[in-house]
Amino acid sequence: MSSDEFIERALAAHHLQRSRCRDPRQVTAAVFDDLLDQAQGTAFGRDHGLRSVRTPADLAAAVPVRDYEAFCGYVGRIREGEDRVLTVSRPYALHPTSGTTGRPKYVPTTRHWRDRYRGPGLYAQWGLYLHRLGLSRYHPGNVFDLSWERAELDDPWTSGDTLPVYSITKRPSSVGPCDWTPPWYFEPWFTVEPGERHLYTRLRLLASSDVRLVVAVNPSRITALGELLNAELDCLVEDLRNGTVDGRSDPRTRPDPRTAARLRTARSFGARVTLTDLWPGLSLLVCWNSASARYYRGWLEQIAPDVPLIPFSTTGTEGIVTLPVDSHTSAGPLAVDQGLFEFVPCDPADPGNPLSASVTTYGAEELEHGATYRLVMSQANGLYRYDTGDIYRVVGRVGRLPRLDFEGRAGSVTSFTGEKLTESDVHAAIRSAVGHASVSGGYSVIPVWGQPPGYTLLMEEHEATAPAYSARFCARVEAELARLNTEYADKRRSGRLSPLRAQVVRAGTYRALTERRVAVGASAAQVKHRWLHPDDSLLRELEAAPGSPPPPISNQPPGQQRSTE
Repeated sequence: MSSDEFIERALAAHHLQRSRCRDPRQVTAAVFDDLLDQAQGTAFGRDHGLRSVRTPADLAAAVPVRDYEAFCGYVGRIREGEDRVLTVSRPYALHPTSGTTGRPKYVPTTRHWRDRYRGPGLYAQWGLYLHRLGLSRYHPGNVFDLSWERAELDDPWTSGDTLPVYSITKRPSSVGPCDWTPPWYFEPWFTVEPGERHLYTRLRLLASSDVRLVVAVNPSRITALGELLNAELDCLVEDLRNGTVDGRSDPRTRPDPRTAARLRTARSFGARVTLTDLWPGLSLLVCWNSASARYYRGWLEQIAPDVPLIPFSTTGTEGIVTLPVDSHTSAGPLAVDQGLFEFVPCDPADPGNPLSASVTTYGAEELEHGATYRLVMSQANGLYRYDTGDIYRVVGRVGRLPRLDFEGRAGSVTSFTGEKLTESDVHAAIRSAVGHASVSGGYSVIPVWGQPPGYTLLMEEHEATAPAYSARFCARVEAELARLNTEYADKRRSGRLSPLRAQVVRAGTYRALTERRVAVGASAAQVKHRWLHPDDSLLRELEAAPGSPPPPISNQPPGQQRSTE
C-alpha cells in the first residue's frame, strides 16, 4: 500500500466511524450476526445451545456473565491444538495479558477478528490523527509510533504449546488486506531490534526527521522518550554531529550539525530540552489520558509544551471499547463496530468481586450521564459476555452513542483496614508535597504487611533526598493523604496503620526497571508506572536486583509509641 493509499484509507475509516455514531443500529445488528456465525459449530456454541439464539436477549439467557476463569478450559483446549473451540475461525496466536489472580490470561486472536474488527478500528483512529494534522501526504519520519512493535516469531516471548504467544503490541506481520499496515512498517527506525538501547536507537534514527506526531498507548512511553532525550543529550548531540549511532558509524544515518546545534542552543537556555526543541514541527501527542494515565498530563506538558493531546483508543488485549472521533482529551464514543457491549451500574470504588452470572445489564442507549458502569463484552475472538472488570463513566454523547471515560479496574483500591486508598489520593498527596502540578513518575506508594500494616513511599534520589529531607517529605505526603482520605487519617490515629515510610532508590531506577522488563519480552505499552501498587512485589524486585536500595526511613520520631484502638 502506498502512503497516499494509506492516508486515503485512514481518513475514510475515520469518516465511517463518525457516521456510525449518528446511527449505530445497522452495524450493531451486523456485529451480533457475525458473533453468532463465529460461535456456531463450536464447542462453546454446543455447550450453550447457541443454535437457537436469535436475539441479544436470547444470548443473555443462554450465556451467563463470567470472568476469564470460566474461559480457561476452552483456551486450554485451543492451546492443545483443538479446532472450533470458541470460534469457527482458527486462532493463529494467543495474546497474554495480566490476570487478577496473578496468572496470565491468554486471549485467542483469529485472522477474522483481526481483519474485520481490530485492523479497521486502528485505521479509524489514525484517520482522526491524520485529519487533526491536516496531512494529505505522508513523508517518512512524520510519525513516531510507539504504540506497537514488530516482532519475529522465533523471539523468546512467542513460545507456546501449539500456537505462538506474544503481546498484542508485538506482532510479526499483517494477516489480511484490512489489517493495520502503516507505511512506516519498513522504515529503519521501526525495524530496530529489541535490546537495551532500543529506544535510544529509534530516537537517534528519527532525530533528523520532521516528526509531526508521537503516538503511544501509555503516556509513560512518551515521558520515557522525553527523559531519555535529556539523559542522553550529550550522546545524541555527538551522534548527530558525527553521523553515528552510539558513537559507531551506521549506514542509516548521516551527519546533521544543524539539529545538533539547535539542541545545544536549547540546553543553553535552560536545564532541560523538550521534544519540540528536537522536532519543531511536532503538532500532536496521542496516548491514554484517563484513569491513572491522566496523572501524566503535567509531565507531558513539560516535555512537549503547548502540543495538543488527544486519546488513543480505549483498548486492551481483549478488544477495543472506545474509538476517538474528535478532539476530546480523554473520552471517546463506544466502538459499536468492535463487539457487543453491556453495562452493569456500579460504584467507582467497586471492590471487583465477580458479577452475578444472571446480573441485569443495560445497553448503550440506556446509560445515564455521570453514572459509572462495569463493562461486559462479547468479541469475535471468542470471549462471549465476558466480565472485563473495567469501569467506565458516561461523560456525554456523540450522536446516539455514550462518550465513555475509562475510570480504572474494579478492585483497584488498596485497603488493609478499610482505608480504601486510591491512586488518585496518592498522586494528589505527592503533587501537593512536591509543590507544583507537574510531578514526574519517580514516586510510588506500596502496601507492606506488618503488625500493624502500612505503606512505603518509594522515591528516586535527587539533590535534596538526604535522610532528613526524605523523612520530612514523607511526613508531608502522609499529612496530605490524611487530609484527602478521612478513613486513612482515622486508621492512622487509631494505630491500625503504621506510619508511611520513605525508601530512597537511585535516580533512573524506574526507567531501568522498564528497560529490563522490555528487554526480557514485556510489551513496552503495558509496562505502566503505578503511583499506588496493589502489593509489595516491586520492593521484592528491587531487593533481588543488583545494588539493593537502602533500608527505609521512617517518618516516625524516635521513641514515639503507636497508639492502639
